[in-house]
Amino acid sequence: MLKSFVAWWTKVSQLGTAGLSTEDERKTRLLNQCAIIAAATLFAFSIAYLTDPERFWFALVLNLASASAHIAVPRLVARRARRLALGLFLFACNAQLTAIAYYLGPDVGYQYYFFAFAAVVFLVTPRSDWIFYPCCALSLAGYLYFTFVMSQSDAVVQIDPAIAKLGRAATISTTFGTLVLLGYLFDADTRHAEKNLSIEHERSEQLLLNILPQSISERLKGGQKSIADGFSEVSVLFADIVGFTELSSRMPPAALVQVLNDVFSRFDEMADRYGLEKIKTIGDAYMVAAGLPEPRSDHAEVAVRMALGMRDALAEMNAEKGYGLSLRIGVHSGPVVAGVIGKKKFIYDLWGDTVNTASRMESHGVKDAVHVSEATAELVRGKFQLESRGTIQVKGKGDMVTYIVREGSEPAPSA
Repeated sequence: MLKSFVAWWTKVSQLGTAGLSTEDERKTRLLNQCAIIAAATLFAFSIAYLTDPERFWFALVLNLASASAHIAVPRLVARRARRLALGLFLFACNAQLTAIAYYLGPDVGYQYYFFAFAAVVFLVTPRSDWIFYPCCALSLAGYLYFTFVMSQSDAVVQIDPAIAKLGRAATISTTFGTLVLLGYLFDADTRHAEKNLSIEHERSEQLLLNILPQSISERLKGGQKSIADGFSEVSVLFADIVGFTELSSRMPPAALVQVLNDVFSRFDEMADRYGLEKIKTIGDAYMVAAGLPEPRSDHAEVAVRMALGMRDALAEMNAEKGYGLSLRIGVHSGPVVAGVIGKKKFIYDLWGDTVNTASRMESHGVKDAVHVSEATAELVRGKFQLESRGTIQVKGKGDMVTYIVREGSEPAPSA
């Protein structure tokens, strides 16, 4: 029973809230809730009037009509007539309170409900609909009139003082209960909004960390406009998929992107495992670096282990899915400048001759092999089997001594 009521309450509360801004969603949800609470309260008082329907027929009809108006509010909201629903709710509340207070007189104490209604105005009205805010002034005027101007003798129906006193106690109690309930609903709604905000914040934080290193994102959030850091010892890895152009000619675009996503996602997992920083993808090329943004002494070793792992991972994927692809991988070690520039579509990028040389190691490399410069070879000598290619002519660099890494030991644990 309780679960059914909670499910119904949640469903009614959320009517018409889809697609609204955070403020409008929160206040529309409260509008639906307050309308249902108001209708339930009016029906409850109507039961008391049924004890003497001939005498209290006007109050009974008024309550039932006002309750019907409140029930219509969530329905109007669900039909995207939110402002009409808001206006109907505020008018029905003020009109009903004024009429019933005048009908029964001030001794019954209905004017106290104007306090609760004044608070409701701000709880359910978005700032964009500020034109409804003066309704709280009407509530104040109603309270002052029925408390200090009107006397009980002016009431349409004269009530026994004992009954009026009992009604006054009931009105004060229910007014207090209404205010407490409104406070609870506001608190619950605030916690709901904070939870959603926390989820969205976590999602945006995770998205930012997928684009930038954590230390870099923290600096940008701290107000730093541009970031440029120099690193004296870094290893840069470039990998290019051989055969991808031929594959693209015989596959539809969606399937082609899925292949690339499968391959690069596997590489991303390896980068996380080895502690390398993914820099970017350029078409079917993949670029990572070791030794930044946090320096590490084994940058060359983990870069080569990552390269060997990438080669083996693609071989496994070829066997599993028949891609028929190969990798050409190049690694070079040296100094770089790393940072973030611009105002839109941030990317953590690298600059310097080390980057250019690493790219040349890839383009002058051998299919299904890891091609490294002499600088990288010196840093990993004794840890891998290196095969010298002798001196080769490298575009833009001239003669260079380079090496092929034929095999390596078991991968080191992640950094």
